[in-house]
Amino acid sequence: LYDIPAATLVETFDAHEGTACWSIDVRPDRKGLVSGGADKCVKFWDFELVRDDSSSAVSRRRMTLEHVKTLKMSDDVLAVKCSPDSRLLAVALLDTTVKVFYADTLKFFLSLYGHKLPVVSLDISSDSTLLVTGSADKSVKLWGLDFGDCHRSILAHQEPVTAVRFVWGTHYFFSAGKDKLVQQWNGDNFQRIQRLEGCHGDVWALAVAKHGNFVVASSQDRSIRIWEKTEEPLFIEEERERELEEMYDRGLEESLDRPEPAADGAEEGDETQRAGKATMETLKAGERIMEALDIADEERRKWAAYEDQKRRMPQLNPAPPDTNPILQFERITPEAYVLRTVERVRAADLEDALLVLPFTHVLSLMAYIDHWACREWNTALTCRVLFFILKTHQNQIVATRTMRAQLASIRTHLRAGVRVQRDYVGYNLAALQSLRADWEANATAEFFDEKDIQDILDAQLKKRKFTGLKA
Repeated sequence: LYDIPAATLVETFDAHEGTACWSIDVRPDRKGLVSGGADKCVKFWDFELVRDDSSSAVSRRRMTLEHVKTLKMSDDVLAVKCSPDSRLLAVALLDTTVKVFYADTLKFFLSLYGHKLPVVSLDISSDSTLLVTGSADKSVKLWGLDFGDCHRSILAHQEPVTAVRFVWGTHYFFSAGKDKLVQQWNGDNFQRIQRLEGCHGDVWALAVAKHGNFVVASSQDRSIRIWEKTEEPLFIEEERERELEEMYDRGLEESLDRPEPAADGAEEGDETQRAGKATMETLKAGERIMEALDIADEERRKWAAYEDQKRRMPQLNPAPPDTNPILQFERITPEAYVLRTVERVRAADLEDALLVLPFTHVLSLMAYIDHWACREWNTALTCRVLFFILKTHQNQIVATRTMRAQLASIRTHLRAGVRVQRDYVGYNLAALQSLRADWEANATAEFFDEKDIQDILDAQLKKRKFTGLKA
């Protein structure tokens, strides 16, 4: 027992005969507390004021604990909790069950079982209708205290749950676990509201302010962290989307440890693999490419139908179709729109983004590649996209007969475009080499070694003749 204002230890009690005391809960009437320990006992204590004889100058009274009664259990007591209406007492035992007793008579009321491992923490809502239990089996269960029925079992954490606490006046509750997370839940619809991250070790204890204004968690990393409630609105859909993105990123991290097939001409173990990592950004880039392909295909389909109708029935003079608002706003053709979308993908993410495309969109993209090659638009990017698609979907493309004519057209147009690019590169290289030669001729001086300079000076001295002069 501590005196907080004086920051002193008042008294120490051997409550459970030398064994561990696993749980303490102050009674709702604030007149005492309940403790549970490894001696298979639940003990009831009252707060008492006694005369302090340590100070002879002034007679003072101090608080102490007086043992009132004991409830014997069949197994070690891991957690105890009194209901806010002072009617019930919930006791979690080492045999994975939770026993509920009447607080006044200690008469047995309910037995809650369903956890696979012992319950290490429990709490009762402020209206005394719900009981939440957190177990070492990583699950959280919600129970009704009317009939003892299990409302829902939730796999709350990836590691054992260490603490659960209700928010006063609501059915919201917080849970903490050894996975370094604190999470908020809705006890009515059983949905997770948010995750609170920041702890670098196992979270062992949890405390919630009376009106939920802040949450305090103590961690194995020797820190106490406080999260305060803000006025910013929280949208569960956005939280779910963010969690899915993090889950996808974590799942893709495992792909870094998987060996990829060696590149063409590379042996096993050579460091010639492609450097890259699939992330949520590459997934979104692939979705943008698919969206651009759908818009461009629909636009081309509308104009093809319009041209066919105008050719077959010119007397009707059909009206041209409406252009897609995106293409109309940017004043761009469908083929150029797809190329611009591909160009906006980062070079490091392009191949991973192309892997997202289903084969139907790959066939559509091949038609646009043929158009790009014919118009000689960004030949380098066109070649890169084409070669990666051919390497990835070789078997499907070879088995598709309709692709043969298109591949022949791409080969003809792409070779002409590559030839032009080769001439540009060769001309530029020749110009750069000429500039380099001129620069070396004008800006480079001859360099002589010290030995060569000394040899030149010695040779000049030998040529001189010295004569003696007499007065």
